[in-house]
Amino acid sequence: MTMSASGKLIQDMNVLVIDDEEKICELIKIFLESAFEFHSVVAAPNAVQATQKFLNQEFDLVIIDHVLPGKPGIEFIEQLRNSVKFHKLKIILISGYLQQEDVLTAIQHGVKNIVVKPFTRQQLVHQVADILEIHIDEEKIG
Repeated sequence: MTMSASGKLIQDMNVLVIDDEEKICELIKIFLESAFEFHSVVAAPNAVQATQKFLNQEFDLVIIDHVLPGKPGIEFIEQLRNSVKFHKLKIILISGYLQQEDVLTAIQHGVKNIVVKPFTRQQLVHQVADILEIHIDEEKIG
């Protein structure tokens, strides 16, 4: 059994991926499931459906695209950060295009991990391991 530095078992962790591109969600899920034994990796195509997922399940990590239909990823992150329940939630922002002001806004809202599309499996796995403070076996992600 693998444990994060916070003491939580990886097998008990849930991840929410928010991206309107179904293929990106599937790819992230494959990358994560091949490197970690999370309890679940769940996808939502937009902020509205992500909000519904939050009502039904607790998440340890959110991987969110910057460009989403309806509400941009940064705005959803801001909404989460303003909530007492989610203000410490671990978040990775992904995007194919970020302006400097977007990066600064993300950092102001506590996002320290940003992954630029296109990304490799190794890049994503390292970011996830970093934010969740999980030691990873390099051979497992090579």
